[in-house]
Amino acid sequence: MQCDMQIIHHAYTECQQGLTVCRCKACKVSNLTFKSSDITDLLVGITPIYLNTFLQRNLYGLKAEVRESKGGDKERVFSEADVFGIGLAWMLFESGLRTEVIRRILKTLADTKKADAVLAAKTLLKSKAEYILVVREPRKPRGRTEVDPQISTVERTELGSAITNNPTANLLMVPVGQKFEDIRKRMEILF
Repeated sequence: MQCDMQIIHHAYTECQQGLTVCRCKACKVSNLTFKSSDITDLLVGITPIYLNTFLQRNLYGLKAEVRESKGGDKERVFSEADVFGIGLAWMLFESGLRTEVIRRILKTLADTKKADAVLAAKTLLKSKAEYILVVREPRKPRGRTEVDPQISTVERTELGSAITNNPTANLLMVPVGQKFEDIRKRMEILF
């Protein structure tokens, strides 16, 4: 196996459950899988209903792998990258954004034509972005078209200048860096 982030070989060991896990402290790449209940109850905090909705409607490019469980039932499993993608989509949704705006943000962050939360999350993780900043200018009295929001990633120290530079705009600051760090810590502790 190779580390996807740095394209170099790492030492892999097998855990008690037979899963191969990278022990590289720099990349934290693993092939651990997580069940829906892990994501809803332990890692992200998304409700089961919304997780199902996100997956069934395929609005954010989220997918689950379906495997047979020990009892012969089928269960959804997710990779580590999927967990971060779900976390990103959930944070944007919880911040009050509409579906089309969330899709636009994901396309912008991933630099793709289709919304892909997993790819957008990978991009954010790689860049170590602290915040997603969405700047939306309000419509003018005679303007009927909505102005496209400006989407960027910023560090905490840049937030003050963003407010100063956009005195009439609505600003949304989404703290993705902290959320991703929380998810990563939970993965290390619980799995």
